[in-house]
Amino acid sequence: MNREEISQILYHGLLEPAAYGYAPASPYFSEEAAQRYAAYDPDLSRQLLDEAGFVDADGDGVRELDDGSPFTLTVNVIPGMGVDVCQLVADHWGAVGIKVILNVGLRDILVPQLQSGDFEVHWWWSTADDALVKRELWGILGPNQPDWHREAATDGPDWFFESTRLLEEAGTTIDTALVTSHMHRIREIYTEQMPRLIPGFAYHVWGASTRLGNVPEESTTSDPYRGWSRPVFHEQIFIRE
Repeated sequence: MNREEISQILYHGLLEPAAYGYAPASPYFSEEAAQRYAAYDPDLSRQLLDEAGFVDADGDGVRELDDGSPFTLTVNVIPGMGVDVCQLVADHWGAVGIKVILNVGLRDILVPQLQSGDFEVHWWWSTADDALVKRELWGILGPNQPDWHREAATDGPDWFFESTRLLEEAGTTIDTALVTSHMHRIREIYTEQMPRLIPGFAYHVWGASTRLGNVPEESTTSDPYRGWSRPVFHEQIFIRE
């Protein structure tokens, strides 16, 4: 993905390009990990696809799978929740020989498909800052979780079982050093395996009158307490005399 292009065109330059991992708001964030696989390099992408055996044998601009069918991905996306991002990504992937079909549909149609595992690629507008914020996105918390690997409880790869074990231990101990160690290891696992793709971390611009008191200087879109990502609650604000 050309993350910088996405940032400049759609986020007014307020998207920090990054690969999948912990967000800057997390105490376990690593700038090096976030940038490790975020570079835009279509030539390297073509090389890796060639080495994997996905080549454009007939010269139509689309690579073929092992059975000779075109390398095509269908991306489910809900209107108003990232169609513009997906359109740019479709162009980026198309430029290296992967055809993308955008399936733009109502939330009431696409969310049940997400929950049932009936999709190839599903775009969602946000994700958690780290593995402790929404554990169901990072570990095997049930027979159908996480949604991107619904058979993970029985067929998950070894790295996924390891990250799940570390996540469970981090969530059931008061040893802060152990939590930090486990969270760093989980971050490294997900940085290397990249089960999700993200364009980066978006900055949210907001302001408040100087007459208001107790306004936080920083905010986050995390919702670890299911607060629907509200950075400020009106109950905490007061008007200065």
